[in-house]
Amino acid sequence: MAVTLPAVPSSRRRQWFQWWPQFSLARLKAAARTATAMPLGAQQLKRQRTSTLLSLAGVTASLLVIFAQLGIERAVYDSAIRLHRSVVGDLVLVPYGFKSLQLHGEVPAAMTDVVSANSSVATTMPFWFGVMSMTHAGMATPRRIAWYAIDVERPAIDVPGLRENLYRLREARRMLYDRDSRPYFGNLAESVGPGKPEFQVLGPPDNRGLLRQLFVVGNFALGPNVLNDGAILMSEDTMAEVFGAWWSDRPAFIGIKLVKGADPDVVREDINKALAGRGEVITIRDFEKRERTYWSRETPVGYITDLGFVMGVMIGMVFIYYAQYQIIRFYLPEYAILKSLGYDWWFFLFMIGQIGAAIITPAFLVAFTLGRFVYGATEAAMHLGMTMGLREMVVALVACVIMTVVSSLFAIRRLWKVDPIMLFE
Repeated sequence: MAVTLPAVPSSRRRQWFQWWPQFSLARLKAAARTATAMPLGAQQLKRQRTSTLLSLAGVTASLLVIFAQLGIERAVYDSAIRLHRSVVGDLVLVPYGFKSLQLHGEVPAAMTDVVSANSSVATTMPFWFGVMSMTHAGMATPRRIAWYAIDVERPAIDVPGLRENLYRLREARRMLYDRDSRPYFGNLAESVGPGKPEFQVLGPPDNRGLLRQLFVVGNFALGPNVLNDGAILMSEDTMAEVFGAWWSDRPAFIGIKLVKGADPDVVREDINKALAGRGEVITIRDFEKRERTYWSRETPVGYITDLGFVMGVMIGMVFIYYAQYQIIRFYLPEYAILKSLGYDWWFFLFMIGQIGAAIITPAFLVAFTLGRFVYGATEAAMHLGMTMGLREMVVALVACVIMTVVSSLFAIRRLWKVDPIMLFE
């Protein structure tokens, strides 16, 4: 009777499986302690100065790109909802399916009667929005500027500088200028204010083609966004005189203030049933959320910033991997000796991770410092509220961890093929 012996795996395959990582918390802690006590990766990095400097410069550039993308994204989204955050009231009546104010949707003014019929509604506050051309003696050419209009008796927004200048808007053709506008409108912000005379500007043309005379009597503070370089604020009567009385029937939205103790969610549902699709009542929070969602998903801004962030992470990984691969290739016999002495996969991962950490740490500090200068210069020119916040720092740190871990995992694949027998060849 023939006896069949079990197949014996080859020594190379058995050795490969013995070195494959077997996860256990004890082995992980032991490898971390050993790698910390033997900082071979950082020491080897010092001897490869050329690859180290190239990797440091590349990772710094990639992190600077990441900081720039995060800052631009935050500035675009936050500047887009500045007006939304200043709305007075508990609810907002917007066009049905509202996405963004920049789409210039209109609410039928007749819907105000439907809203006011609800016993929980204390008052309604219409708000108008549009874009016009404006020029004055201190400007070389006319420039487009956003205009806002309010009911002086029931202002729909509350921004710095509005309350103390509200009475001035009761006069015809009087306006307030956004002092946080970009510096394309000359010295308009410095030319008006308490104790200063009215400043004449020229607005859109009338039916005869003549530019209308308007007067800036004060300042308020709101800030521009990506599309609008600045803004002016006027009363409903001035708006009707300059643009036509029909504008009064087309507010961009209507703020709704409820009586004390009313439940906003219940009132919102009741009013939406009464509107029957002719308008939509939403909360202030949803008002901001829809505007932010529009900019992030329905405009190129969101896709461009996301793509820039991903590309920055990938470029950083490539440069870290370059330094790690160069060191592994140069010290391959030494790694073979360590492998023959019994050092496992986790030890090599921590040691290679040291190389990535030694590169990413100074690169992050340099990129953070340069990023603050970039933020400052951009904010001085664009006035979008571009600041280095905790969110940008945390996301950049997470990107650093991802770059280091992923590049280390790719680099350690080179050590899988290391065989101690190569020392005797």
